[in-house]
Formats: sequence, structure tokens, C-alpha cells
Amino acid sequence: MRGGKTVGWVEFEKVTKKFGDVIAVNNVSFSIEKGEFFTLLGPSGCGKTTTLRLIAGLEIPTSGIIRIAGEDVTLKFPGQRNVAMVFQNYALYPHMTVYQNIAYPLVVRKTPKKKIEERVKYVAEHLQIDTLLDRYPMEISGGQQQRVALARAIIQTPNVFLLDEPLSNLDAKLRLEARSFLKHLHHELETTTIYVTHDQSEAMALSTRIAVMNEGIIKQIGTPKEIYEKPADIFVAGFIGNPPMNILEFHTDGNSMILDGQKIKIEKIHGILKKLGEKAYLGIRPEYIKLGKEGDLVGEVYVVEPLGVENVVTLKLEKQYLKVLTFEETVFKPGQKLWIYFRRDKLNFFDSSGKRVAFENEEET
Repeated sequence: MRGGKTVGWVEFEKVTKKFGDVIAVNNVSFSIEKGEFFTLLGPSGCGKTTTLRLIAGLEIPTSGIIRIAGEDVTLKFPGQRNVAMVFQNYALYPHMTVYQNIAYPLVVRKTPKKKIEERVKYVAEHLQIDTLLDRYPMEISGGQQQRVALARAIIQTPNVFLLDEPLSNLDAKLRLEARSFLKHLHHELETTTIYVTHDQSEAMALSTRIAVMNEGIIKQIGTPKEIYEKPADIFVAGFIGNPPMNILEFHTDGNSMILDGQKIKIEKIHGILKKLGEKAYLGIRPEYIKLGKEGDLVGEVYVVEPLGVENVVTLKLEKQYLKVLTFEETVFKPGQKLWIYFRRDKLNFFDSSGKRVAFENEEET
């Protein structure tokens, strides 16, 4: 406890990092609980890797405080923080065997040889790489190299695992397998894990909570469900989901939405329309839209993309486009007119600045 409130296992308190005139991390604060799988998600250059490097001690903040396990580590060297980092390229030593790579953190700490042997054997068996111990990194696959890098991190029994896009060098099939493996590993070890990725599918599948970053600022922190269902703003709404959330500009006459010349009356939204002002945005995910012979407005089929079990149908309104995810086998043809129906409990509204506006009595995320 500090000041009467619960202290997180990893804490950022108003942390800023500048490189010359560039602000890479801008007054960021968050708290991560022990045992969480916490993901920093965002586009390239958003500040997520810099944030991870600040936790590791590879960068020192320009201002602010960083705590790990209740201890102020802001100015401590990496070796004094008891964290283990797995880099994007795995950073294995090519002249060392798999055994030597895994054992290295214990060797530099002058751990007794017998203890090293026991730990390497245990960790290697745990990650199913015990048959590779005599090989060199160039003699094993990318997926196996990833497991060696993880083994080298695990053997230290750190307070925190730091993973910087560890799956980005793997092919699509291996990425899916490695993702499942990482989730299972976290479930077994229960070590606090901070993961950096630009891949929202990875973030959604792995995380306890996600921090969405852009331009050095955290836009939203929440569970995958919270961020998916109730994005804090248009940036988060458009970054999460594949296809992403539809964002449609509309104006209001006070009682109805007018979207590309079509008036839409939706029960329960009158109160929110008054909050929004004349110009605003409607957000709706592609899977929460139905197509048929009746609905809220009419659109014209622009293109259909068959993806096996599902189809992505893009419809053209007067000036805007709308994507619909459908699992029906109905064949839609370009130029065909269809009614569009929005699922009422899945609507999001954003004001003219792009910030989400909550319904009355709705609990904010």
C-alpha cells in the first residue's frame, strides 16, 4: 500500500521520454498488477517499444517515476531490475550452443554449475527444446529460436517478462502456434508479462489488459472486450478489429440521425443525440450489421470478398462506405440494393472531436 491505495507490480507515474525535440513517450501513467499479461499495442512509432525499454532500463526517462515490485527503479541499471527481455530478433549468441545461450544469465551471476545444469534441463524440457541443447542457433528453426530466447528469459525467474514483438519474424502458421504456446506458458508460470505488438489480433488473443498507444500517448487501457466493444475514441475504434469498426459521419435534427441523406430513427438514442451536437459519428462493427429486405437505411453492394466461412460485403451509401461481415451463403452482387439494419445494443457514438460519448446510465470502461 502507498498513500492508502493498492500499489501495482509495475507502475509508470507521469513518465516522459524525449529524444531531442521528439517526444516518444508523453506523460504516461499506468499500473500493472502482478501476474497480468499486459500488452502495449499501437502503430509503428507510437512509443510502445520505448515504453518497454524504459521498463527494462535500456532508456532513462526525461521525467517521471518507474516502479517495479514497489521499488523505484527509475535510475537503476538493467541488471538491478530483475527483468528479462526477449527481443524481436531473439538476440541469441551465434557462437554459443542452445545450452550455453540458455545458461548465460546464470553463468554471469556465478551460479553453481550443478544448479545451472538443473535449471537448463528443467526449462528446456518445459519448452520442449531439450533435444536441441547441443545445436547452434543457425542450426534450428525460427520457432525453435524463439523458444530458446524464452528459455533464456525464464531461467532467470524474473519479476517481469518483457517481450518486444517476439513473433514478428515467424510465418503465419507458426505465429498462431507460438501465440497459443505463449498464452499457455503465461498460464503455467503466472509471471507478469509486458508484451509489445502492432498486431491487434495478437493483443486480443493474449492479453489480460491492453494499452492502445498513439503518438506517445495511451489512448485507452482496458480488457480486450472493453476496448473492442467500447473504444475510447475513433483512433482505437479503427485500430482494433479486422475489418475495423465502421465509422460513419452523420448530423442530427435533434430527434433523428441523418446519414448520407437518409433519416434513421433508433429508439433510446434521443438523449445521446442532444449530447453530440449537430455533427457526430456512428460506430458499428461489421459483424453487428444485418442485410435484408428491411432495416434502417439502404445501401448498394460495392464489392463482395469471400473469405471461406465468412464474407465481407462493402456497401456504398451516398458518400460513405460500410463493411458488413456475414456468415450467410446468400450471394450478393455489385449494384444490388440492400436494407441495412444496425444491432441496437452494439452502437457507439463519437462527438465531433472523435471522443466516445456514453449512453445514459452506461458504466464507462
